[in-house]
Amino acid sequence: MKHTYIIIIISLLFFSCESKKPIEIKQTTSKEMVTFEDNFMDRRQIKDSIRISFPIEFKIEINSSIEYIAWIYQVNNKTLEKDYFDYEVYNKHNKTKSIRQLDFDKPVNSASIDIIVKERNHLISKKDAQQVLKKYHINKSLDNLKPTDTIKLVAYDKFREENKLIIQELNKISDSIHFRAMKKDGSFFYVSKKINW
Repeated sequence: MKHTYIIIIISLLFFSCESKKPIEIKQTTSKEMVTFEDNFMDRRQIKDSIRISFPIEFKIEINSSIEYIAWIYQVNNKTLEKDYFDYEVYNKHNKTKSIRQLDFDKPVNSASIDIIVKERNHLISKKDAQQVLKKYHINKSLDNLKPTDTIKLVAYDKFREENKLIIQELNKISDSIHFRAMKKDGSFFYVSKKINW
């Protein structure tokens, strides 16, 4: 009996002392707006569709000394360019300027950071888009949108609950984001996350 208690205590000490991963990343359901945008990049080739932009949120927990965190976004194993057309990333608490990575003036040992990825790589047919506009009582035309025009729909958490067929189609595509964190000693730690629409 005494030996059993000793084994339990040693096991508890082992698991409590076990080091956490340098960063841990969790996708959270965003309350940011889903939008329709002009498909100006492919307008000549694809005339019957419009770009639909989804916000994706991640909570990044930093558990050890990190100098920076960078990322790449992939759709069907194709890496998207960080050129502001396919996607942009923002610190949730400062959405005025997009960021290309998280840089820290001093190595950070412990922090919790929320980022928003504004993904612009998916298209929706104009016919389906009109149905979405009708559903949310938005009286705007999809014709003659300018490159800077945006039609705000609803918050993503509501959109995913009320448009399950669109979300099911999104989940058939292998979208993923890959994070790379540089530790204080110069080594790298990698985390990959499949997007759960």
